[in-house]
Amino acid sequence: MEGLALLAVIAHPGDELAIAGTLAGHAEAGVRVEVACATRGQVGPAAGQHSPEERAAQAEHDLRCACTRLGVSAVHFLGYRDSGPPGRIALEPGTLARARALEAVRGLVRLIRSVRPQVVITFGPDGIDGHPDHVLIGELTTQAFGAAGDVQQFPRDGGPEPFLPSKLYYFGLPRGLLRLADIPGAGTPDAAIAARRDVCLFIDRKIEAARCYGPGVEPELIGLFQLPEPERHHLLGFEYFNLAQPLPAADDRRDPHLFAGIP
Repeated sequence: MEGLALLAVIAHPGDELAIAGTLAGHAEAGVRVEVACATRGQVGPAAGQHSPEERAAQAEHDLRCACTRLGVSAVHFLGYRDSGPPGRIALEPGTLARARALEAVRGLVRLIRSVRPQVVITFGPDGIDGHPDHVLIGELTTQAFGAAGDVQQFPRDGGPEPFLPSKLYYFGLPRGLLRLADIPGAGTPDAAIAARRDVCLFIDRKIEAARCYGPGVEPELIGLFQLPEPERHHLLGFEYFNLAQPLPAADDRRDPHLFAGIP
């Protein structure tokens, strides 16, 4: 897989754990894997114990730690502030919720042209738990995916050459899986999951990455990681995707080969 690149675009530190096995597996196979994070996680499970600046520094450290354990070669921050938990979204300047769409897409286009990934992965329309930051970064990434190769929409202006990735995947945590594990959380509607990827060989690596966050892991993921070993291996051994672009001819519930058909 030499010469291939994968870019995962997430909203907050810790979001990458939902696809940690996929990131680790491709990195081990020789794919250059990079992660772009919209915010530095100024709001989170332990946010009340620290100032936003302290929380951001810790969350950035945790994300870099997790990515190192997964074999990710580069981490990019898009410079937005965490918008807060659902129901208490902060509509303040600088938060992702207040991002100007054109400016945000332009930044993502520039990043895609620089990284030049054949495959891009991000949140789907449900955002897994409906968090506005998750939903928004998925929408912005989807727009940037289609625009990165269009010099008419976004002239180079001295930046990298236009580049159109081959595939865009959405990732999710199936609602049925969370119910099976008796874990609270909305999850992704099962109908929105088209394929699952076997990552059983990377479960330990996923858990190592999660340990970088200590108590800062999302509650849904804490529930999965704390299950007894047999159940944990059963439920953490797969990661879930939907091919968003190009539109597939039919749903495929087998293991998705993210780089299939890419020269």
